[in-house]
Amino acid sequence: MEMIQDLILLYVPVILFSFFTKLSEVERKNVRSFTLYLLPTLYLILALTNKIHNLFWIGTIQSDIYHGRHRPHGSSFLWTYSVYTAVVITFGIFKIIRTSRLPRKTKFLIVGSISLGIFLSFFAYLFNFNYPLLFLSLSTLILILNISAINVFWRRTALGVRYHAFDSSHNGYIILDKDLRIVDINKAALRYLRLRKEEILGRKNDFVIDLLDKIGQILEYNGDFFKISKAELKDSFLMVIEDVTEQVITKREHISTSMLLNTLLENIPDGVVVLNQYGTVIDCNKQFENIFGYKKLEIIGKNIDALVLPENLESEAQKLINLALEQGSLKVETVRRRKSGALVEVRITVSVVESDSERLIYAIYTDITSEKEAINLARTVLQRDNLTGLYTRHYFIRKLASSLEFSSIDDYHAIITLDVRNFSMINSIRGHNIGDELLREIAKRLRTVLREGDTISHPYADEFWIFLEKLGKTYQAGKKVVNDIISKIEKELTKTYNIQGEFIDIKFAFGVHVFNSFDTSEEVLRKVNLALIRAKEAKDNIVFYNAIIDSELQEHAAKERAIKEAFYNGELKIFLQPICNSYSDIVGAEALVRWIKKDGTIIPPVDFIQLMEENGMITSVGEEILRQVCEILSEQKDNLDFIDINVSPVQLRDPQMAERFKEIISSYNIPPKKIVIEFTENILIDMNQTVRDNIDKLLQFGCQLCIDDFGTGYSSLSYLTILPLKKIKVDRSFVFRLPDDKHSIKLLEAIYNIAKSFNLEAIPEGVENTTQLEVLSMIGYKLFQGYYFGKPMPVRDFLLLVHQNISKKGQQQI
Repeated sequence: MEMIQDLILLYVPVILFSFFTKLSEVERKNVRSFTLYLLPTLYLILALTNKIHNLFWIGTIQSDIYHGRHRPHGSSFLWTYSVYTAVVITFGIFKIIRTSRLPRKTKFLIVGSISLGIFLSFFAYLFNFNYPLLFLSLSTLILILNISAINVFWRRTALGVRYHAFDSSHNGYIILDKDLRIVDINKAALRYLRLRKEEILGRKNDFVIDLLDKIGQILEYNGDFFKISKAELKDSFLMVIEDVTEQVITKREHISTSMLLNTLLENIPDGVVVLNQYGTVIDCNKQFENIFGYKKLEIIGKNIDALVLPENLESEAQKLINLALEQGSLKVETVRRRKSGALVEVRITVSVVESDSERLIYAIYTDITSEKEAINLARTVLQRDNLTGLYTRHYFIRKLASSLEFSSIDDYHAIITLDVRNFSMINSIRGHNIGDELLREIAKRLRTVLREGDTISHPYADEFWIFLEKLGKTYQAGKKVVNDIISKIEKELTKTYNIQGEFIDIKFAFGVHVFNSFDTSEEVLRKVNLALIRAKEAKDNIVFYNAIIDSELQEHAAKERAIKEAFYNGELKIFLQPICNSYSDIVGAEALVRWIKKDGTIIPPVDFIQLMEENGMITSVGEEILRQVCEILSEQKDNLDFIDINVSPVQLRDPQMAERFKEIISSYNIPPKKIVIEFTENILIDMNQTVRDNIDKLLQFGCQLCIDDFGTGYSSLSYLTILPLKKIKVDRSFVFRLPDDKHSIKLLEAIYNIAKSFNLEAIPEGVENTTQLEVLSMIGYKLFQGYYFGKPMPVRDFLLLVHQNISKKGQQQI
């Protein structure tokens, strides 16, 4: 009996391994299973043939546990099967550990139970306590317990997952029994219906019961929308509450949008028609009916081309549809036919809209008949000057460009620009009515002199442009014709004008350019404008454009670029000329700007100051000069009393000039009285409110004012009453004649007395020798400036001279 049990136990490890494999969800291979069952079968064959070879059992032994009875005695060969059993069970345990199907706690329980069973079996075997059936039962019991535990755990886990899915679902679920009591309800249902679980669970609820009558309907409750459905269960049923608020709102918005679009479609001022991709009308609005004279019933289902397309444009329609389908949108102006046969100009705007099932074409028809008429009227108005009736500048340029485009290169044309000299003075003195009437009279005379095909324009207030076409095949021939025409024009226009009883004589400046089609319209106008500018400046009032004018302009532009580069490269430096007392002690200086080129060449200010005033650079340059002066004064605090800075009228006309000067001076922390603002009498000509404000701000800040070249202008004495001056500089022309010219001495004495009476410091300029210094000192002058004390010099040389002067003065005091 015990031998039979041993034979059965041979297959226990294989069964355990199969169980582990199935439990771990590892894919089983038939070859592996066959191998596992093969070895126990071999051992079984050895056991059944044991009488032949005695490898399995080697006899019997007496056991005290069996009350002295004999039991089978296994050979050492059986230990090999124990090794096989250990390997198989170890691999099985390894599969259990690696599987992701089982939770960690279940793995621990299975491995622990099996390990305990093996340990007890081995322990019993060592003590010869071999009850195979007992241990077979024990192993089976352990397996059953394991499987039961696993099933219970899995069932509990599955139920937990199902309940979690049930309770956390976005849909509301209510389980009712046959008596309509609420068996269970999830959180979503409680939230949707505003219920409390403890109040309704196991009870009937009238509100929930009423919902059963609304199965398949959509209900609104507390501002939300819900769809109610029901599913039959065993002895109960499930009510499902689905939140469809978003879908309902979306649908309502879609309906609202559709109604809005329909309203818009019907009320839009343009005709709208909806077509399929073949051009068949699906829908249209009332305005489309009004434009083309059809009723809606006559339009729907018909091809759009058959309704509105003129016969001569049959090929156009299909091209437009194909282009719209290809591009997705299209806008075109064309002609369409009304039901009556009359043609109407329309603008068609096409958009292609694609849906899942088809492509729709939305076409908007705008009747542009009135718009075209208005444009034609406006074009007529815009191309004529309201005042003179001549062509406008815009029309003149278009006409010039068109003529050049289609002109032969052998044809020479000309443009004459004429400017009414001093026209602004006529407007100012006689009034704009007189000026306007004068312009009309000039336009009238030009029409009488010029040919019928010539184009005359009044582009600006005091200018007229004349375009003369096809004057000859050479430049000389064209110029000769132009000279003849200008002679006639000048003869006619310079006749005395009688405007509202006033007799007016006026002069003109003529700028002329003879050209062919090689020039563009922009280039032609640029060149003739240069000629007119030169004619305004020249004594001869007629100037033909030539390359020299352009060359001078390019030279001017190049010089302007060079000055800008010099400024940004730091090539504009200040030179300082000493201002001394009668003992030749340096007390101050005048800052003079110089342009020092990279090759060391020094350019005097007379060559570039005017250009900087014209292009506005003088403002930035003046501020840079002030910074350099402030830097010197901050380093030489006790060695210099002041430095003069020349200021241009252009700078004083800048509203922010004084504020920027104050900001720069303050940043160097020097007394403002050390900055002397020096300017010429030209400031009186440009004395406006901005100039006054800047001067007042600088004076209030503490700066001093000085007038240069005193005594040379017609208004010099008026400075003393108009401006709060601190210093005046006497012009060098009075000093130059000393000591021989007695008149100059008298004038210098008079100037000194005037300055003294106004409490001003008078500084003669141009002192070049000792004799001049002595004469001026005897008159009473205290400060002097001129080559006798030093020419304008670089800052480094000037500071060296200052330090030498201080050292010399110190030695004299010793």
